[in-house]
Amino acid sequence: MIGVKEVEEPKKQVPLVGTLKAMITVGKHLFQKPVTVQYPEERPRIPDRFRFRISLSLDDCVGCTLCEQVCPNLSIHMNKVERENQRNKRKIYPDVNFGTCTVCRNCEEICPTDAIYLTHEFETARTRNSFTYSPEELSMPEEEVIK
Repeated sequence: MIGVKEVEEPKKQVPLVGTLKAMITVGKHLFQKPVTVQYPEERPRIPDRFRFRISLSLDDCVGCTLCEQVCPNLSIHMNKVERENQRNKRKIYPDVNFGTCTVCRNCEEICPTDAIYLTHEFETARTRNSFTYSPEELSMPEEEVIK
């Protein structure tokens, strides 16, 4: 027929070649130290620049809502907290939902008073259904937060 191109069958490889390549790869890595860490018994080395848990200084927060506005996942919401603070006339403070937070650090960068900042803590497992930290919980170290 005119215009019909015949399709060539792919060349068949000997099955033993693929098996040998796999065995060579396994042999290269067989005597190397494993990359995995037996967490939590063995702690990984945390880089100095690593930041995860969002913390809040209640005395420095002015309630400007910039952190809420800049959050791409809408993980930050402002809540009214009855607390005496001369700098925060509206008495509103951020709470953070760590279930949706991607730790983009936008809130830390935009805060004019450095009231919201990220720390080295990353073990924030909770047993309750809510992953939202209230402003009071954000101001406490992770060990003191009731899970």
